[in-house]
Amino acid sequence: MMDREQQLRTEPLRVLITGASSGLGEATAKLFAKRGATVSLLGRRPAELQRVAGEIGTCAHIVVADVSDALEVRNAVQSAVHAMGGLDVAVNAAGVAGNIALEDLTEDHWHEVLQTNLSGTFYVAREAALHMRRSGGGSIVNVASDLAAMGVPGLIHYCAAKAGVVGLTRAMAMELAPHVRVNVVCPGPIDTAMQRAELAAVPDPVEARTLKERTVPLNRLADPDEVAAAIYFLAVDGTFATGTSMAFDGGTSAA
Repeated sequence: MMDREQQLRTEPLRVLITGASSGLGEATAKLFAKRGATVSLLGRRPAELQRVAGEIGTCAHIVVADVSDALEVRNAVQSAVHAMGGLDVAVNAAGVAGNIALEDLTEDHWHEVLQTNLSGTFYVAREAALHMRRSGGGSIVNVASDLAAMGVPGLIHYCAAKAGVVGLTRAMAMELAPHVRVNVVCPGPIDTAMQRAELAAVPDPVEARTLKERTVPLNRLADPDEVAAAIYFLAVDGTFATGTSMAFDGGTSAA
């Protein structure tokens, strides 16, 4: 009898991806779709989700929800499961950032980043895992950051949230084994719209990008497609990986 991991590798996948309206989430959705999956695109911006779905084609569905709201997430996962006829893979790529000095880091800023990056990851992973456990298995990939293991001034809230995602992943992997695998990829700087917006906010964006690239031993930012490929590996091909934290950062965490 074919086990669940074999099915995930031989049958069309049903995949839920958060943060799918841009950046890494969009790249990941397009990669899964290119490889034959049906994808549910979850995000807060309907127009952008429609754009991505239109570029992917009929195998894409959109689910409008805010991952920081537990009830919206519960309804969104149910909607995705209904639209696709099940759920095999969930990817948590939604996230927010923003450089804020300690003296300006208000409770509102703290809660916004923790609620989206950490609580939102938990809400989606929990709902996906409960469905997968009932249906026989599946795979979850969370997106953290190289900053989960590094301290950076101005990013206290972000570093704390991403470190929490790594701990969350490990604990869920132990509780859900052997039927549901849970892993996390920790990218370095990615050349996304969010990254470019952060660089554009400083007086000299060109110099800021150059300095950012110099912090990476490979001397460049990652392309979203490169990180999407790492997510795909953990989700589908890395069948002996669970509780794994994959550094995919151009060497930043090795320095």
